[in-house]
Amino acid sequence: METELPYTFNYRIGSSEADYKSLYRPSALLEHMQLAADRDLASMGITVSEMLDQGMGWMLITTDLTILRQARLEEDVSLQTWHKGNKGVMWLRDYVLTDAKGNPIAEARTSWALVDLEKRKILRPSALPLEVKSHPDLSLGAPPEKVAFPPTLETKEEYRLMVRYSSTDSNGHMNNARYADVCCDALSSEELNNRLTRMQISYHREMRMQEELVVERTKAVDGVIWIRGRSGAEEQSIIFEAKLSFENVIS
Repeated sequence: METELPYTFNYRIGSSEADYKSLYRPSALLEHMQLAADRDLASMGITVSEMLDQGMGWMLITTDLTILRQARLEEDVSLQTWHKGNKGVMWLRDYVLTDAKGNPIAEARTSWALVDLEKRKILRPSALPLEVKSHPDLSLGAPPEKVAFPPTLETKEEYRLMVRYSSTDSNGHMNNARYADVCCDALSSEELNNRLTRMQISYHREMRMQEELVVERTKAVDGVIWIRGRSGAEEQSIIFEAKLSFENVIS
């Protein structure tokens, strides 16, 4: 089945999607990116519910989001997305967010994996009972690189949280968009006053309800803050790693 190229999702930013400065929260953008991808696939013939019935779901591996400017509360925006092909078991998907005049606001490159929800194992792309049209000619660039936390940087524990009902999704784990909130919650009010220009997040292991997440961060170095989460269980395995870049040097 042919679909619009690229898939376009038009919407207005609501109050629940804006922060205390009336700016579009990064987590809300990630939520809309996930919704747009779901609708793109649904337009080709398979819905999220149908995938769940077949025991399959999507797991985000890495997001590389560039924010040219933060959209504002009640601003009309358009989010375009397309699948640009596979690299091994990874599904590559790009996004462009534009304002009402067509000016770019943000761009993102992402990599996903198709997973068996019961066995919690990655599946080959051929396991999906649908041919997903790819558009490599629209690529925004190379696949996003996994965030590599610098081992020489000193970190400190910022806070801990317990994964609860409000953070989980239909795949049974903490939704990928919530990690953007986890990162922003690790920032001071002074740091939040600086303009976020890039957010890179790599997801290493899922978090399920009643699991504890230990959030650690570095000091700002040349406008960059590194944040990671560890399991609060004995094994202390790394759950995610993130790199946040700001326009201004943060004191």
